[in-house]
Order: sequence, then C-alpha cells, then structure tokens
Amino acid sequence: MKNIKILFLTIFLTTSFFWADAQCRKFTQEDVVPMLDDFILSGRYNSLKMFEGEEILIYKTLNKGITYRFVVKSQEELPENINLRISTWNDEVIYDNKNEDYNSIFDYKNIKTQRVKIYITVPEAKKGDKEKSGCVGLVIGLKNT
Repeated sequence: MKNIKILFLTIFLTTSFFWADAQCRKFTQEDVVPMLDDFILSGRYNSLKMFEGEEILIYKTLNKGITYRFVVKSQEELPENINLRISTWNDEVIYDNKNEDYNSIFDYKNIKTQRVKIYITVPEAKKGDKEKSGCVGLVIGLKNT
C-alpha cells in the first residue's frame, strides 16, 4: 500500500510539473509572442514559472547589424513591474527597464557581435503577503538593419 501511495505521489508531481510548463508555454505563445509585431521570433522563447523575489539569468549572443526586440511579460498573478536588465559580458548595463517605468518592450540595434546577460527579476512579495507565483515569458525577435 505504501508503494502505491509513493507511485501516485510521483505521478502527480511529475504531471503537475509538465502541466505548469505547458501552461507557461501557452501563455508565452498567446500573450507574449504577438508583442513582437513585425520582428521575427529568434527561434526560441523562454517561458518559466517564477516566484516573487526570484531572478533568472539567460545568456544570449547578439549578432552585428541586427536590431533585436526583447519582450518580457508576466501573468496577472505576478506584479506588473518585472525587471528586465541586459548587460554585456563585462557587466556594463545596456538596458534596465526600471529606469523606464518597467517597460515590457526594448528594441536594441546591435553594432557588434557580443554575448550578453539577460536578467529577469520578479519583485519580492510585500511584507506579510503570501508569496505568489506565475508564468513569465521572454521572447526575442530580430530584424536585419
């Protein structure tokens, strides 16, 4: 009997992980990708379940002569002020949306091939509030210039 309970618990945890992942992918495809407008999806998008106070780091190579559009958006469960910060490999800040009222779209004309660091940060929960979680989508579009 104990083995059956463990089996059901394992199945539940595994399927709930895939359900959350699929739910985040659907959110990103339906709500975030369309914000690229006339930019072409760079081939991959990032869709993650995040908690308040959590930060992720993504590495990306940007090619010379291409204009990039970065779009970050969260589900309604999370605060709207998701922080998007992009820096060079040497940590020189290229863009930080906290300086622009947490704008969710940033267009960047890249003048040299370079690797960048993309930080996405969900604000911490207010003191006394229960920590919330939800999907956050990041898509990168490109356009030859």
